[in-house]
This record gives sequence, structure tokens and C-alpha cells, in this order.
Amino acid sequence: MCHYCLDCGWRLSTSDGYTDTEVSERAIDHFVETGHTVESVWLPPPVVANH
Repeated sequence: MCHYCLDCGWRLSTSDGYTDTEVSERAIDHFVETGHTVESVWLPPPVVANH
């Protein structure tokens, strides 16, 4: 999972060695401290099968 801020360059991801819980908690902390909007995406992106 990757969380990133729409208002500044802040970002944190499980690919950086953090757990999903740590990434989510730090994203909430960033929002509370700054009031910035934080979005998230799952890593890796889902695979779409064409039939």
C-alpha cells in the first residue's frame, strides 16, 4: 500500500519496508498534523485478466 499527500511531497509505502498498519498510522498522523488530503493506492496494482 502507498499513501501520498495531494498537498505536499509526503509519501510512504510498504515497499519502503513499513507494514500496512505503520503506513496507515503515519498517513493519519500526517493528516492530523497538517490537515492535508492523503490518498492511498494498493501495491502492486491489481492484475486484470482478459478472457
